[in-house]
Amino acid sequence: MKAACRLAAALAAATAAFGAAAAEGDPDWAATRGASADEQLRARLRAAVRTIGNTDTQYLVGGYLQLDAIAARRRQDGDEQDTVIVSATPFAPADPERRLGARQSQINWLSRTPTGAGELWTRVEVNLFADDGEASPRVNQLFARLGEGLLLGKTYSTFMDENALPTTLDYNGPSGVTFVRQWLLRGSVPIAKGWRLDAALEESQADLSASGAAGQVGSHAERPDIAARLRAEGDWGSMQLSALSRRVTVSATAAGGASLERRVQGSGLSFSGSLGVGEDDSLLWQVAGGKGVGRYFNDPLSAAGVEGGGLELLRMTGATLYYQHKWSERWRTVAGASALWIDDEGAARPQDALRRLSYFSANLLWRASPVLVFGGEVIAGEAARVSGDTASNTRLQFSVRYLVF
Repeated sequence: MKAACRLAAALAAATAAFGAAAAEGDPDWAATRGASADEQLRARLRAAVRTIGNTDTQYLVGGYLQLDAIAARRRQDGDEQDTVIVSATPFAPADPERRLGARQSQINWLSRTPTGAGELWTRVEVNLFADDGEASPRVNQLFARLGEGLLLGKTYSTFMDENALPTTLDYNGPSGVTFVRQWLLRGSVPIAKGWRLDAALEESQADLSASGAAGQVGSHAERPDIAARLRAEGDWGSMQLSALSRRVTVSATAAGGASLERRVQGSGLSFSGSLGVGEDDSLLWQVAGGKGVGRYFNDPLSAAGVEGGGLELLRMTGATLYYQHKWSERWRTVAGASALWIDDEGAARPQDALRRLSYFSANLLWRASPVLVFGGEVIAGEAARVSGDTASNTRLQFSVRYLVF
């Protein structure tokens, strides 16, 4: 009995000690991705101070267990049902969907080693959100970074803005925000106080294909994507201007068998930021667009079509605006909207091809203890076709997260 009491007291003390460490420098305790989530890990690494043997390498192993209960008004097309994908909104009648899953659960490794050339950081992030709709391990990040100047591995694309990602309970998040994790080689150079220039060679992947009664259109990239960004950070928040260059081959096959193929240049621009409002709130925004950049959006659409007798990449534009409000130390709300458009004026596209996606979400998050977070969220999405037809869906999600560090 005494031993059990001592064990309970030790666990309570450990939880309290972790709570003090977690509360310190924890700007967004509900974040699971982006810059806020990375800052949480670095803060916990500093608090834990675990080292490998007699070396100077500090490390952290931990993550969280998360259970999501989802109730959707309509079942989405395809296998993926555990997150909102607006492009999979059914236009035909569909039954309601109820889900209970733990695919967002995550495990992390983080290490820091001082060297003569700067601190060497390594990072591994794994969750259970595979692309096939099943629960199986997926490596989201795997990289090494030397100081602030050089990074090699799989992480967030240079074209996106980690600071502009809103904290949604929905795993996928807003349709019109840029969000890609891929293999890259990135260099960074400080150019003034609070200003930095990044440039990278990044993994090249094919955009999604589209098919319909008139035929099908596909595309593939031929060289590494080139991305660069100019970034400013300060106590007020951050702003970022990003640019992207791609080389894409577009092919189209008509229903009668005729085919066309053309090599085109893809390019994109993005302006985004996170602006502090008052003492604890923040406003997140992004406006991004370009040709051949569909796969960089959170809910990618194929954006190739026949225009003026030839194949063209169509312009896509995404806009996102979210507000993060802190009610108290334990309560916060994140709400906003996002949209993604294809400008297909003058282009020949199937009538059932998608032209616009809209996404809205609002949540309420409660930190019941330093290691336990509860939240509820409502999400609404609408998809519009070239024909003018629209389809909508709504979803409620309730989540509980237990942090393990």
